[in-house]
Amino acid sequence: ARSLRTTSTMAHAASGIGLQNPAFFVGRAELLDWVNGLLNLRLTKVEQVASGAVHCQILDACHPGVVNMSKVNFDAKNEYDMVNNYKQLQIVFDKLKITRNIEVGKLVKARPLDNLEFLQWMKHYYDTATGGVKPVDYDGDVRRQQSKGASAAKRQVGGVGPGAKRSANVHATSASRNGPGPTRGANDAEKSTSSRGVVRGAVAASNAAELKALGAENAELKLAVERTEQEREFYFEKLQDIEFLCQRPEFANTALARVVEKILYFTEGKPDVDAIIEECAAATARETPSAAEETRNDGNEEEETVATPTFDEAAALGAALENECIDLTAPSSPLAACAPTTELTPSRAPLSPQPTNV
Repeated sequence: ARSLRTTSTMAHAASGIGLQNPAFFVGRAELLDWVNGLLNLRLTKVEQVASGAVHCQILDACHPGVVNMSKVNFDAKNEYDMVNNYKQLQIVFDKLKITRNIEVGKLVKARPLDNLEFLQWMKHYYDTATGGVKPVDYDGDVRRQQSKGASAAKRQVGGVGPGAKRSANVHATSASRNGPGPTRGANDAEKSTSSRGVVRGAVAASNAAELKALGAENAELKLAVERTEQEREFYFEKLQDIEFLCQRPEFANTALARVVEKILYFTEGKPDVDAIIEECAAATARETPSAAEETRNDGNEEEETVATPTFDEAAALGAALENECIDLTAPSSPLAACAPTTELTPSRAPLSPQPTNV
């Protein structure tokens, strides 16, 4: 009972940690080394724990006998089998009074960040429960033999650690007993593996260099496109200014404005500038009146202005005639030129009154 209360207290303390806890700052390499050393595995990526089987075995190493390893599937390849593994993990959580939430929907997607965070918490719980010490009598290979897909797990992740070392020693002993033939085969296999590693390293280095070159080329192309767009906007604004000037009233009907507009709106190849200049000059000449016509019109306007008296003169003349205060023969009179040269005819004597018959 005391052990159960202690486990419940540690589970509660471990479940309540936040993302700012130092446990969530453990790196991937350290996590993978810890899991591989604890369970005799050879994991290379954090995403390989997405099936939930590794988490079940971590709790089995922390609390031997709590996990039913026969229901854990290390060969889970689809979400259905993975969810079953997480169901077994949740059963263990309930037994140990662990209140940590298991986000199964995210973990089974094998997202690196989600699986990294959950594995960091699992390591924190293990260190809290055991003090970070690996059980001396715990053999991960033997415990996995009781689970489903143990052979597949052995093929996929392979063994490292004490169990794997013992297996390697056995194979080496049998090879020495059987003679030099197998030893030569093992040496050839090691050489082949090392050569493949060298080739992969060379290919990776070549790909990295090519990727870097492509990135630099892409950056240069983006810069060139940006400069081209800036030049296009600059010259387009200049053409708009020229078009605006040609459409102003003081320049609209000039030959130069017409030539510039013709060139701006020409769309069929390269324009013939000389032909456009001649055409616009002829059109401007047809629409502009000649100098002789302008002079003639100005002369007619002057004559009409001299022959026609002003309103004030006409009013003064009318007033003088009405009052009979003007001498028509006076040289200064405006109507002197119109006065008759002959003497005026004497007026007739008035008629005598005649009788009227009533």
